[in-house]
Parts: sequence; structure tokens; C-alpha cells
Amino acid sequence: MTLFTIGARTLLERQLYQLPTATYKTLSNPSRLSSLRFVGNIHRPSWENSTSQLQLYMRNRTCQVGNRLLSSSSSLAMVGLPDSRRTPWVDFNSNPADMIEKHMLNRGCRTWGLVIYRCTYKSDADWEEFMSRLLYQVRSPLEEYYDGLDMLDSFRPTVVDDGTRFDGATPDIIRDHFTEWASTACGAEQGISPTDPGYARIARYRYCIMVDEEALRSVLAIPREDLDGDNRTGFVILVHGRHLEERASIKESDEKIEDDDCEPLYGCTWEDVGWMKVYYDQAQLYPSAYMNESWQWSMEYRRPPEIGLYH
Repeated sequence: MTLFTIGARTLLERQLYQLPTATYKTLSNPSRLSSLRFVGNIHRPSWENSTSQLQLYMRNRTCQVGNRLLSSSSSLAMVGLPDSRRTPWVDFNSNPADMIEKHMLNRGCRTWGLVIYRCTYKSDADWEEFMSRLLYQVRSPLEEYYDGLDMLDSFRPTVVDDGTRFDGATPDIIRDHFTEWASTACGAEQGISPTDPGYARIARYRYCIMVDEEALRSVLAIPREDLDGDNRTGFVILVHGRHLEERASIKESDEKIEDDDCEPLYGCTWEDVGWMKVYYDQAQLYPSAYMNESWQWSMEYRRPPEIGLYH
């Protein structure tokens, strides 16, 4: 089983991606190094004069931050929120680059980015194209909307690749492996113990991205010329690694869980099955910025087949 940790700035700013062997490792044998190559024409931002376009965009747009709606700079004066240092015409909480940086500083993290599990192995070329599109949806908004390209220096999109173990895997299988990985990776990557109270509030170790054949096809079906458009179809699966633990703690409290008689999904009849389909262009930035607390999963959750994280 191979785990690839990708140097994001190098990867995202070139069209031919030849990764140095030192940037990833094999889980079962850390001393063994291999090579990974991404080839593809990543779709570049197409707007001209992005600063003025962004200012116009933000003045006319209603920004949804959690369950709170903020509209333009006039509303910011009313609520009294601090401005973003990157995009001073909107409040700090509306800029995911600011929020991710804040979480990293608060938790003492050096890197961010959700782990990606490859669960389909029909075509390596299709997988490479999918990864190009997924990673583009991190770089493009950081550049076009949030003035946050500096965050690529600490972005580490990690790919878990093992066709014998994960080809056609269910979310429960992915969760089991992810929770085991997270418990050791947090210390290795950040120097943070899983017993640290802040560990449970680091998105990289709370959630992972799972890509099965259906998800991959939904993303590749988007025409290249529409990659900058309004995505309503392309999705991946967001798996909540701490779902069982947090559900157990709720059942031990006085809160009621009304979710035990739904249509089965992989045999689970709970309303909250611990995973959901999310729009692929939101899958890295949004959870990393806005889903670090347990209540935020409940707020964003949509039971499949509905797709969540449309903002």
C-alpha cells in the first residue's frame, strides 16, 4: 500500500508533474521510495484582471458562512467582524485561506489538506485527470477569490493508493483505515499527540476523501471548458473518521438521535451514516476551513444521494 504526499505548489503550478521521490513514501516500508507522475493540462484561471473582478464578485454576492448569511461589505460593518488581511473587503471568516491559517496556528500544525483514498482502478489515466481537476479546485479559488496562494506551501494532499485493499471499498472500510492512519500521522506530521484535546479539531485527521468509480465519472463528465463554471454534478465522498465515536457520546447524553429507520445505505439505516457526497470543488478547502468542530458536520450533513457543501 502506497501513500503519496504531494508537494502542492510544485504540482499545481506546472502542466507536466514529475514528483521527486522524496515527497512520498510507502506505508508498509517507509524506507522504500517510488515515483509518481501526473500528466495533464490543468485548466488555468480564465478571468482577466482578477482583483477588480473579485471585488465586483464579492460586492454582488451573498456569502454563506456556516448557517450565517453575510451580504457585501455593508453587512460587515453591521456585524462588526474583523476584515481579512488577504481580502479586506470581506470579513475574516469568509476567507477560507484565513480560516485554515488560523486553525493551523491555533493547533500548531505545519500542514493541511484531507487525505484522498483511491477506490477505483479501471484507468490510471482517468485517475490522473481526476486528480488534476481536484487539485485545480484548490489552487484556482485561492488565486482568484481569496489571495491565498501562500497556503499552497503547507498544503499536503495525501493519496492512499492500494488496489488490492481499496478497489471497490465501502466507506466503513475507508473509515477504519483512516482512523488508524490518523492516530499516528498526527504525531509524525505535526508533532501532536492523539491524546491532545486539539487533535479532534484538526480537519486533516477528522475527515478523508473517498473516490469511487461513480464519483470519478461525475467529475470527468464535466467538460473542460466548464471547469470554472457552477458545478452541480461533480462530487466525491467525504468520510467522517470520528463518526462512530461521536455518535456513541451523543447516545450516552440526553440528546435524542432520530435516525434509526431510514433506507439502508451499505446496510446502515441511520439518518447520519457518517459519510456524504460533497461537491468536489469544495471537498478540500471547505472542510479544512469550516468543519473542525463536531457540530459543523451535523450542520452540513446531507444524506446520500443528496450532495452537500454547495456554497
